[in-house]
Amino acid sequence: MTSIMKLDFQLLGTSVVPAEISRRTGINPDTQLMRGERSATLDLPRQNLWSIESHVESDEVSDHWEDLQRVLEDSKEEIREIARTGAARLTLVIARSDRLPSLQIPPPMSAFAGFVNAVIDIDQLQ
Repeated sequence: MTSIMKLDFQLLGTSVVPAEISRRTGINPDTQLMRGERSATLDLPRQNLWSIESHVESDEVSDHWEDLQRVLEDSKEEIREIARTGAARLTLVIARSDRLPSLQIPPPMSAFAGFVNAVIDIDQLQ
């Protein structure tokens, strides 16, 4: 990651397999893995994983959310139904240890997280 941050939306452990999530939402994900697909020996990932991430160079959460919102908005009803069978998470990844930017969660991001019952996770890589 070259940007100071990225935003990642994930559907985890759903009863709907990742390829079917892509078909039903019409969204091409950044990651689409079945449980154990990365490493059967280590059982990685430990649950089905479907995710998309922001692709903007910015240290503003709102810029990253706008990038994801454009993709997610038209499928939010379907995403909510799928999320009910597992878990949803919005992860804000910060990739700098020298400066922590202002982390203001925009209201539309909070509204979407509430609508699909997603946890908002903030993860600082060091």
